Amino acid sequence: MKLDRILGQEHLKKKIYDSIEKKIFPQSKILVDRDGYGGLNFAIEIARGLLEVDKNYKGEILNHPDIYFSYPTFEDKQTSPDLLNSWIDLIKKNVYIDFNDWRNISTDSKGKNIEGKIRKAEIDLIFSRSHLKSFVGGAKVFIIWNMEQLDNYGQNKLLKLLEEPPNNTFFILITESLDSLLPTIISRCQISNLIPVNFDEHKYFLKNLIDNIDYDLIVKSSRGSVSRSMKYISENASSISHEQNFVDCLRFAFLAKKSKKAVLDLTKWSEKISSNPRMQQKEFLSFCSFLVREAMLVSYKSQKLTSFVSSSDFKIEKLSPFIHSQNLIEIIDLIEDSHYSISRNVNSKIVFTSFAIKMTKLINRSED
Repeated sequence: MKLDRILGQEHLKKKIYDSIEKKIFPQSKILVDRDGYGGLNFAIEIARGLLEVDKNYKGEILNHPDIYFSYPTFEDKQTSPDLLNSWIDLIKKNVYIDFNDWRNISTDSKGKNIEGKIRKAEIDLIFSRSHLKSFVGGAKVFIIWNMEQLDNYGQNKLLKLLEEPPNNTFFILITESLDSLLPTIISRCQISNLIPVNFDEHKYFLKNLIDNIDYDLIVKSSRGSVSRSMKYISENASSISHEQNFVDCLRFAFLAKKSKKAVLDLTKWSEKISSNPRMQQKEFLSFCSFLVREAMLVSYKSQKLTSFVSSSDFKIEKLSPFIHSQNLIEIIDLIEDSHYSISRNVNSKIVFTSFAIKMTKLINRSED
């Protein structure tokens, strides 16, 4: 396990390293990576540590015959081995990927709302492979990425394996949220929550990766998410239009109180946002939540705790007076409920139309 390859996570690295060295690492582990903090990279480094206990293998960890990756696939009969070459090529270039990166590279679905799943056939394959002998003679490690894409049937079958895992076989489950997992699976695993990567380490990482970018802007806009910063760099954008889209929504919401045209503008805005890929819709809502919290900190005179840097001429100080005790909780609830609905494949046009109407009422509410 190479600790210097893991960004941040100081609260976890040494503890996990020691558990591997002492051979007390749990056979079932959940890494909760809520926002692209490096869960896949961390899992690979854990696998490196578990597999390097046996020194017989000298090759690259990603090609180790006793490491098994499982991830969402996009056709009914597909399993992870069908896409393994594409998967390895992608994470060799950038291990800080999100689902959208994987979907775009492994299908012709760029810009489309194609949903991937971890299918029944995949769990059957894990089940059978877990009972085979190790190729090298040491441990076997199964890394399941995007566990939230595994349905209850698959989770129940996986549970049977986690309840009685084969000897010297380890399972590392990576998920954005524990809410997507069965309580029985959670109870069988040791849980580690990843946290945002600190500013200095994040900036140092980017400086050693690429030249001539606005490091401060990218890192601050990324909110501790390495995955997000990599996306901003690759797309040559600091917020992928999320800031402008939310500002437009707020502007129309303020105007809607006096102008019927603004109501029509909100409807058009909803149609525009709902036309984006579902992953971008979720990213947009995450940005809204972040910006509202930042505005709340300014409203309560805690500017030193903020990290927002605008990619345009937007001034968060103009928004902060409208985020207060009489609407803050309801606005956050609205954003989180909308995010949940999009995650559950509710019609996005309905979700964002409702979002715009409710936001209009909330943002115009007086604190008095």
